[in-house]
Amino acid sequence: MTPEEAEARRERGTLGSIWGYEREWRDTTLGYVKTAPSTQVAMVVDPPNGRIPPLTEEGRRRLEAARRQAAGDEQGVGPIRLPEGPEDLSPYVRCITRGLPGMMIPTVYNNGLQIAQGPGFVTIQKEMIHETRVIPTRPRQHVGPGLTLWLGDPQGRWEGDTFVIETTNFNGRAPFLGSSGGLKLTERYTRISPTALEYRFTVDDPAVWTRQWTGMFTFDRDDDQYELVEYACHEGNYGMSNILSGARAREKAPGTGAK
Repeated sequence: MTPEEAEARRERGTLGSIWGYEREWRDTTLGYVKTAPSTQVAMVVDPPNGRIPPLTEEGRRRLEAARRQAAGDEQGVGPIRLPEGPEDLSPYVRCITRGLPGMMIPTVYNNGLQIAQGPGFVTIQKEMIHETRVIPTRPRQHVGPGLTLWLGDPQGRWEGDTFVIETTNFNGRAPFLGSSGGLKLTERYTRISPTALEYRFTVDDPAVWTRQWTGMFTFDRDDDQYELVEYACHEGNYGMSNILSGARAREKAPGTGAK
């Protein structure tokens, strides 16, 4: 893809979205961030065809269950299951976490990322949901299988100029594309220029995918004009009250088949 084609594609995506009216605040070429658009065709670099590998039987079951909960009879997979409370909604909607590697993947806004290094630790702070990862760099064993965490148990190390993080022990409550608690995530951070950081992540989850796969993209340094701002998600989260009040209204509507 040429630079001109990449820029046109990103601008079409902004102008054609439901958020186009406020594009000045979006992280696109028409908005706040002014970095050049990527000419990379697909985020997935392994397999070489740029496609996520096929799901296993368990992976298909997990995907089907997620569709039933999210879409219900609107996709012909059974009655809609409306949320009874906040616990029935995703951790992202509840302002808890986007999980891994989801929190590292850019979205339409709040893509600020700040990395700090100190003796024995590296921290990675993401603007979205103000999450901060603390990665030990001194050699140690992963925690036992009885302890699981939202963002897993990370272990960092250096391989030359590349910082590598291996994370296991996920609790499975913030899945990435249907990943399970058995996910092993390997991330590689390599500075490829004074202003660019290459990020590669390898997803290894035999319960869900028929083979491991790898994604790659770059982070652009922008500390001259970009500052991480407060992500006040819980405060005034009217989206949550609107979802739940809408669910109660739909339950009362005749002939919806909602449960």
